[in-house]
Amino acid sequence: MNEPASGYLWGNLASHHKTYLHFGEFVATTFCDEPASKNPQQGPVLPGQHCETKAVAPGQALPEEWGDGVNKWPWPIPLIAQNIATKPELVGHFAPEAPDFNLNVPDQVRVNIFEKHLKRWVEDRSDGKDSMPSFVLLRLGDDHTAGTRPGGPTPKASVADNDLAVGRAVELIAHSPFWDDTAFFILEDDAQDGGDHVDAHRSVALVISKYAPHAKAGKPYVDSRFYSTVSVIRTMETLLGLPPMNNNDAFSSMMSSLFTGPGDQPPYVADTSNRDNGLIYTANTTAAPGAKESMKMDFRHADHADAQKLNVILWTDAMGDRPVPAMVRLRRHTAQKGDDD
Repeated sequence: MNEPASGYLWGNLASHHKTYLHFGEFVATTFCDEPASKNPQQGPVLPGQHCETKAVAPGQALPEEWGDGVNKWPWPIPLIAQNIATKPELVGHFAPEAPDFNLNVPDQVRVNIFEKHLKRWVEDRSDGKDSMPSFVLLRLGDDHTAGTRPGGPTPKASVADNDLAVGRAVELIAHSPFWDDTAFFILEDDAQDGGDHVDAHRSVALVISKYAPHAKAGKPYVDSRFYSTVSVIRTMETLLGLPPMNNNDAFSSMMSSLFTGPGDQPPYVADTSNRDNGLIYTANTTAAPGAKESMKMDFRHADHADAQKLNVILWTDAMGDRPVPAMVRLRRHTAQKGDDD
């Protein structure tokens, strides 16, 4: 019942013969030796196949396709047994070495995978062949956090890992030949559960390209017009030469003002301070607030943890003894018999 009748953006790309590649989105990953489970939003996750190595232990070498190097994190990083596209349009259009939502896989690993592909695209371009897909979807989910589950990343580590991963992805493109004709659209997932001090419907969206307008005093340009996620879809469709999929995107406003700059934005350089100071490598202890509750939550699949309970845990971890705000404590309204839709 949640499937859009007009399909998804990648279906629109496929039907108009555009190239596209997914890194972990709408792909179901089977990790080595994991028990059988099912993610209703992304298709079946089958019992893990037997693997020689179940996970990369701290200090052990990472797989070559994950960027070489060693596991600097204090927890084991699970290895992939199998990846399956959950939509027919994605068969042959996803990176098989890129895992789906599993918060024990650092976002640095996900960007390492993207970097490997980008290096090949750059080499091909230098040889006169443009092999980079027109549309790339890079899923970086660690800003969800794994709560305060002992042995897993601390909430601060997860958010810092996610921030650095986004910055690295932008830096990689900005220092490549693709900076001239590539735009990033970066959205925060689950923003509906993070109301701010202005409006609970408001969320941050970042649009990054060489053609972004300049702002005063070196600050980012802020466009305060009303946009929605559909505005992002419409803008991407327009840049890619795609028609709208339905009335929602057909009548949605485009974010055209964000491409009115002179085209001289300098290449971006990521801030690596939270990697250099070791923050992204910190793990929760058994004494962390909410550790027992976090152990009961499913962080293997997206949206399986109780968001209301997790919010309280994250608030307490970040703010200590400060009272939990009412908007965080209150339970959502649950449907009762006789409720209208």
